[in-house]
Amino acid sequence: MILAQFPDLQWLKTQIAQSFAARRGYNNIPLPSTGFPSVIINTTTKHAFRPNITGPISLFLNLQGTSRCKVDNHEVEIGNEFYFISNRFQPYTLSIDNDKPVETFNIHIGEQFSEGVLSTLTTPADKLLNNGAQSQVPTVAFYNRLYRKDKRFNQLVRALQQSQQQGSLSPMLFEETMESLLVYLLQQHRDVLRQAESLPAIKYSTRLELYRRLSIAVDHIHSCPGDSPDLDALSSSACLSKFHFLRLFRQAYGQSPYQYIQGLRMDKAKNLLKDPSLQVQDIALSLGFENSNSFSRLFRQRTGIYPSEYRLAIN
Repeated sequence: MILAQFPDLQWLKTQIAQSFAARRGYNNIPLPSTGFPSVIINTTTKHAFRPNITGPISLFLNLQGTSRCKVDNHEVEIGNEFYFISNRFQPYTLSIDNDKPVETFNIHIGEQFSEGVLSTLTTPADKLLNNGAQSQVPTVAFYNRLYRKDKRFNQLVRALQQSQQQGSLSPMLFEETMESLLVYLLQQHRDVLRQAESLPAIKYSTRLELYRRLSIAVDHIHSCPGDSPDLDALSSSACLSKFHFLRLFRQAYGQSPYQYIQGLRMDKAKNLLKDPSLQVQDIALSLGFENSNSFSRLFRQRTGIYPSEYRLAIN
């Protein structure tokens, strides 16, 4: 189900409190089961405020513009290059306040659907055969953080977009794509856990907590693309001492915060260089460089070629 507008807030909260017992979605659309359904909110707006909604596993992303999402006192700005995850039973607040229109593509994965898929993905086949539909659903708590959109994620989003653009969404195609999305998210989650396990702590729970704190600092970097936060600000956001934070960051991400930020600037530069109408000087200034010479030197250090050579290679 894809909606072109946000559902009425009071109606939505009432349905959530009743676990969609009437099996009716917005505009009286029939639902296959109780519980929060699978739904995508693809709407364009300048202003929206959706406070304290207890949803299912939800992905917040934009096709154009930026929004903000808050979960457990952790608030992030979601730009075009990232998506943010909240978990089932975890209240979130979504807000949009922009001069230009923002096109959302927020994906809410239905409770019954996610339980069924995650059960098959995390339960050995012999147990599934023995227990059938009675098998216990495992708990998967995704990290509340910004995730970069990669090629596979964009492919899944495009598949949903294309189905919508064709005039009608096939229920089978919708469910297959949503199942593929959950498979993708679980693999990403496992990669994150492996990254967390690299941190130096005796207790596993301590490593997860340290990684959670580092993720808050990384989200701070991603949410402030035009700023250059210093070590004090980043370590403070992670509630860690400056040098403890620096050491843990290097172990988790394989580079220093400065190197990480410079890498983000280069990724942004590559995208801007695809537009032949933009001058290298203007790109350099927009990325916070004092002049095009310092930008070009760093770009060559990171890529092996100058910006002008990179532009010729891709155009």
